[in-house]
Amino acid sequence: MSSPKKKAVGLLPAEHTHYLDHLSVICYLMDIPLLCLNESDIPLAKKLYPEIRTLSQEYLEFNPEFLIANYDVLFSSDVWSRELFQHAYRDLERKYNKTLRKIYCPHGFSDKGFYLKKCVDEDITLIYGQNMLDLLEHHRVLQELPTHVITGNYRYTYFNKQRAFYEKLMQDEILSRFDRQRPIILYAPTWSDPEDSGTFCEVALALVEQLPKDYNMIVKPHPLIENNDPGFYYQLMGKCEGKTNIHFLKDFPLIYPLLAHTDIYIGDMSSIGYDFLIFDKPMFFLNKNKRDIESDRGLYLYRCGVEILPDHFAQIYPIIEKELKNDHANFSHIRKATYDYTFGPEKPFSQIKSEIIAAYETPRKYML
Repeated sequence: MSSPKKKAVGLLPAEHTHYLDHLSVICYLMDIPLLCLNESDIPLAKKLYPEIRTLSQEYLEFNPEFLIANYDVLFSSDVWSRELFQHAYRDLERKYNKTLRKIYCPHGFSDKGFYLKKCVDEDITLIYGQNMLDLLEHHRVLQELPTHVITGNYRYTYFNKQRAFYEKLMQDEILSRFDRQRPIILYAPTWSDPEDSGTFCEVALALVEQLPKDYNMIVKPHPLIENNDPGFYYQLMGKCEGKTNIHFLKDFPLIYPLLAHTDIYIGDMSSIGYDFLIFDKPMFFLNKNKRDIESDRGLYLYRCGVEILPDHFAQIYPIIEKELKNDHANFSHIRKATYDYTFGPEKPFSQIKSEIIAAYETPRKYML
């Protein structure tokens, strides 16, 4: 049970359903509700995470005072800077004579330093493991991290607890769409972020049109791609329609149920690459900007699979066929080591919960 002194809630902003795969598990293990700011997200949340409680709030009534009047602890996958938090809540904390705590729940871990660095400006940050801490140290901001809790890979733990449920859901929602069983390739590109990491516009069309008949493919673009380049996004959706060995995923935030059925991963800088490590299967990374794997800390994950440079994007499938036979010998050990380095040992939900409660019941390290 949560501490009776503190009332907590998870916050799902509108048009961010991909946060569901992270916040829902936190809400489950903390035994708190998930507040959906878009009421239309509630049916999806209930369908994919039936064990969590969901709430909705009229948008016009949702504001900082609503939150502090009703809650003591906020879990969010959006980064809120201390300056922003101070501007919104300094006077309200005095009015309500309480300290509002904010906990950042990362929506996956990737090597994107530009985004990760922002979490040190949070009140409390959930940290997966040592890789995340070392990346903050690499960017010289670790000393600015005020309070954090090491969680391990709670999402994979939750998936295993609910595995029978998700196996059936995958069969009904995804696998049944293919005309027959074949090895599954997952292409999961990130968005066109400030580091220009995404490869969707460069390779997605060729991947779909050249897919060998011996494979099924799932295309799972980052949700922000739809906003950044809607024309190409919908063009590719149209290309996938009617194909019996390709499925284009939209509004499907589940990750581990999907990865459990994936045989080959193609990606760039998405956090899904780190999630896939636990399955120790072939990984191929599209290095669009020809960054140096040996010296670039931002390409740490690339050591776990085969790098493909832009000059060879047209030969992705021949490269895959060539490399598969040596994949286990070349990469299995480093994949396992990288997973352990990133997520560490599994932690019981009861332990994660008690450590989070201890963190927010400890006085805040900064003043508003």
